Amino acid sequence: MVLHGRLITCLATLSTFFTARAAIPSPKAATDLICHTNHASECYPQTFQPTEKFQTVHDDQNLPPGLHVRMNLATGVKEARLNIPEPNADVDASALTIIDDSDLAGYQQPNREVENSPIDSQQEDSRQQPFLPPQHDVAEGTLFSDSASTIKNPNSHMSDLLPAIENLEDLAHSYHWGLSLAKDGDIIHKLFQLLLPTQLSLDIRSLATLVFGTAIHNNEAALTAALSHFYNDEWPEGPLEAVIMALLHEQSPLLLNRMLFLLSSLCQDQNQLQKFLEAGGMELLIKTYQAEPTAVDDRDRLRKKVAHFVLDHLLPTAETGDTDIPNGNDGIEEEPDPDSEWTMIHLQQLAEKYPGHQNDEL
Repeated sequence: MVLHGRLITCLATLSTFFTARAAIPSPKAATDLICHTNHASECYPQTFQPTEKFQTVHDDQNLPPGLHVRMNLATGVKEARLNIPEPNADVDASALTIIDDSDLAGYQQPNREVENSPIDSQQEDSRQQPFLPPQHDVAEGTLFSDSASTIKNPNSHMSDLLPAIENLEDLAHSYHWGLSLAKDGDIIHKLFQLLLPTQLSLDIRSLATLVFGTAIHNNEAALTAALSHFYNDEWPEGPLEAVIMALLHEQSPLLLNRMLFLLSSLCQDQNQLQKFLEAGGMELLIKTYQAEPTAVDDRDRLRKKVAHFVLDHLLPTAETGDTDIPNGNDGIEEEPDPDSEWTMIHLQQLAEKYPGHQNDEL
């Protein structure tokens, strides 16, 4: 009877415990989402949800304090995870750890007013300062998203299209937004279509060319991302072929100038440069250099663009040991003279070196 009574008492106690536990409400899930487009798959939580693995932190997300935050130097993307101690972990050369604003509350700048401080001490101070990457304005993200949506929308009116492209041209100078643009296959394909010879206005075509070239200029990751959307079954040709057609047929100095800029940006990829040369690119450059637009200023700008392309991509350096072509210091200066005979000499010698496929249209 005593045992039976104790069992009843124990069960009653457990029943009271679980009833009390059940009465405690579950934590509220973080359901507030940020959506810049109409695609649910592109939404993300307003407050960053950390795990044991690094995840991308969006510019307009709220970061909880105490996380391990870093800048991935390979992608230019901010990442974070739970702050898990890793005393024996190897340093990842492609990522740089940064300090979140919430972790800087007790941080004090080194005293810079001490005179005659040793150089080693000053260097030690500089190494102890936190690395704070540039923050992208939330307004920029909204502007980028809205402009990209306008350009990708097949029903967008021409009066809306030009301002949207202008907005992207401003943003594309940034490494972050240039890469974001290049990763978006839909907008890259749309820009490609806009720069092709169509019934669209010259302003739209030339501006689309400028945006494309700006996004990938001196941005290797963006260039690789942009080219990944072409040379497949659906898109067998890419922007290089559009540039070649423009150099063959276009007459507008403004459009030709921007096509040459896009060409220079594309040819930072050696495969693109090789394809251009094999397609008779040197003959195209000579044709463009010898063009005689109505205005002398237009002619000079075109000639300088051609000269800069040769200087940046084709002239040998002292390390190559190539003596068949004059060295870059022997004619084309940093600011080429559009009337210099040396530029034409370089072009002719390079045309002999890289004959490419003869084009009947040249």
